[in-house]
Amino acid sequence: MQRTKTLNLPERSVYTQISRDAATVWNELLDLIPVYQYQQGYPYHFHFGKDCQTWINTRLKGKHPLHSQSVQYVSYRYFAALRSYHTHRRNGNAKAMPPQKRREHFTNAWLKAAIRFELNLLGKYLFLSMGKGRSPLQIKLPATFDMSDVEQVVLIELVYQNGRHVLHMVYRDDAEPPDATGDEVLGVDLGEIHPLVTHDGSETLIFNGRYIRSLYRLRNKALAQFQQLIANCEKFSTGYRRLVQRKWKYLHRLDRQIMDAFHKHTSKLRDVCIRRGIGTLVIGDLKGIRRRMKYGKRANQKLHQWAFGKLAEMITYKCEAVGINVVSCDEAYTSQTCPACGERHKPTNRNYRCKACGFTYHRDGVGAINIRKKYLGQLAVPVAAAMVPPRGLRLETRGCPLARRKSGMSPTRSKRIPSL
Repeated sequence: MQRTKTLNLPERSVYTQISRDAATVWNELLDLIPVYQYQQGYPYHFHFGKDCQTWINTRLKGKHPLHSQSVQYVSYRYFAALRSYHTHRRNGNAKAMPPQKRREHFTNAWLKAAIRFELNLLGKYLFLSMGKGRSPLQIKLPATFDMSDVEQVVLIELVYQNGRHVLHMVYRDDAEPPDATGDEVLGVDLGEIHPLVTHDGSETLIFNGRYIRSLYRLRNKALAQFQQLIANCEKFSTGYRRLVQRKWKYLHRLDRQIMDAFHKHTSKLRDVCIRRGIGTLVIGDLKGIRRRMKYGKRANQKLHQWAFGKLAEMITYKCEAVGINVVSCDEAYTSQTCPACGERHKPTNRNYRCKACGFTYHRDGVGAINIRKKYLGQLAVPVAAAMVPPRGLRLETRGCPLARRKSGMSPTRSKRIPSL
């Protein structure tokens, strides 16, 4: 298994230059591929096997002010995107496009051979090799940085994220995950209003997502206000640059709050699974759902900002780390099928009411019940007794309404858009 730590960096011009050098490698790849295909007599993007990658890497070698492994990493990213394009085309996605966009900045990476940590009398330092004959990139680490497991670092990426450069450090974790704590199965329905709804065969839990939706709404309003003011400024003027910096600083803070809420929800779900002896967790597969979204401007904006992939990823790595098996299940018709009689009925509000038998339950709870039953092969088997009403779990953070009432804070203090 692998785990990732992030480190915010004070802004330096060298970071921007490194990102531009990595983008130069990417752009050269875009130019070299058609040349190779022409020499081989193949149509464009038809053949890109190992001989193609060897031919490309030979021509990139020694031409760029980056470590050789960093150049190969950009090449690896390009060919991974190319293989993904061909996979989508074979699966019938006619809108899939090959990687063809030229970049001004690109993520640069260093592998283990180019990474060195050092602890001396002046502090903690990280040295990243820039290639033969060039001085390494020296980064002073904070005093609180943990040096105990730096030998497990296998990859470091320099990422431009929300107006600043951030280091992503990938650690190798050799510890074997423990065995599953039980044999029970838990169904999980991912939603836009309620990010997680679970059912374990007896009880349904609803993880409230109103606070997360309010953060997204605040982010959209703030972004619109910033963009309107920026559009009225002369490009690259002093006022323009200040507004851009303030915009990214504010949006980055909201993004951190959203991610914090996701982590709290998924960690609570993991703890629930451990406490109830869950051995298998089944998540509804939502792949391709955005291609079917046509509900109007506002609804589409909410659904396209719905981070169900990120939630599924968090659930997977957190549960697998404690020995819980995570599988995905096609959730077609799971929110429309009545658990009591098996008839299908499409609900129009948050409550599901079967027209055939009168069964009434929370709509997302019906989805979680049927995802679990579908995995167990019992989707057509009706429930034998009345379902226990679902129980809600509210997210308690400093910004949510419940926490503000407990602490005596103003109910609008944490959601106020800064004066622009």
